[in-house]
Amino acid sequence: MMIRVGDLASGRAGDKGDVLDLTLVAQDEATYELLSRALDAQSVQRELNRVVPGPVKRFEVPGLRALKFVLPQALAGGVYASLRPGMHWQKAAIWLLLDLVIDTGGGHVVSNANS
Repeated sequence: MMIRVGDLASGRAGDKGDVLDLTLVAQDEATYELLSRALDAQSVQRELNRVVPGPVKRFEVPGLRALKFVLPQALAGGVYASLRPGMHWQKAAIWLLLDLVIDTGGGHVVSNANS
């Protein structure tokens, strides 16, 4: 079955300096396990690199059922010097993650819901 990440989790975005921080919080433990399998750093980087180049680091926060994706070079020069400053950029980036479609059987990213 194909399902949109945003139907399984909520998301938040923030920044500090040139770092963009995206976090997904799963609805329950089973969903957290599915998202953990499906959303590795490489698949998330592939999707996010469509709009921002650079590496993606993934951190697991199992006690909160959260996956944190950190993009250390996303906001070149920091939030005030970047061409992608402020809340609008953060919202666009988290929506890229929330709009990913995953295969619940295979546990991998299939596409972006809007592609």
